[in-house]
Amino acid sequence: MTVDEAFQQALEYERRIRDQYVEAATEALIPEAKAFYKILGLDEESHVAYIEHKLEQWKSTGQAGVDRPVSVLPPTADLIAAIARAKSQFEAIPEGGQMAALQNALKAERETSAFYRSVMTKLPDSAAGIFARLLEIEDGHTAIVQAELDLVSETGHWFDVREFSMED
Repeated sequence: MTVDEAFQQALEYERRIRDQYVEAATEALIPEAKAFYKILGLDEESHVAYIEHKLEQWKSTGQAGVDRPVSVLPPTADLIAAIARAKSQFEAIPEGGQMAALQNALKAERETSAFYRSVMTKLPDSAAGIFARLLEIEDGHTAIVQAELDLVSETGHWFDVREFSMED
């Protein structure tokens, strides 16, 4: 895989998942779900802009620099605390069609993370570093979407921690 191909594939992944979040936000019936998808869509859009910028740098100079994309999401600890505070409100609201959107989002986030993991091993160090921060952010998205899916599906888990079971 060439560096140009890696950039083009990264753009395809990021645009696809961005569009998926935009569609989910449009279709969401619950305001909290709409806001959840909207912020993830904005974050994915920032990845598209970052990758486009880095691709242009790469094409013009053969280097892409070491600056890393910034997530529009708050720090993970703040986000987890906010989701925990909102948890009781979500539990009282019917699922409202979120399950399929969350399952699709989780699949797309996992595929995108897998792509970044793979591409980092196939590129020279001068280009692989560009994708390291994107991988970190996408892994964070995966954890957030999984937490929302666990909440909506009432699995008894919250951020991979078992909270209850039918035996409790």
